[in-house]
Amino acid sequence: MTSTILLQTLKKHGLERFDPSVEGEKFDPNLHEALFQTPMPGKEDGTVFHTQQTGFLLNGRVVRAAKVGVVKNA
Repeated sequence: MTSTILLQTLKKHGLERFDPSVEGEKFDPNLHEALFQTPMPGKEDGTVFHTQQTGFLLNGRVVRAAKVGVVKNA
């Protein structure tokens, strides 16, 4: 409950948290920090499949990049 209220208050001032693995985003070095790569048959190369730490945006600018694991086949 405290976390939800805090995030809602911060969102009113332009700070948003994002989790790239929920949406299966492509790796973007401007938004993500790749910590590791692993092969995953059936998934496209460069797709984020695991988030170790969520990222934050302030008015559309990266405050903290999301720390992620990326698919690397081949």
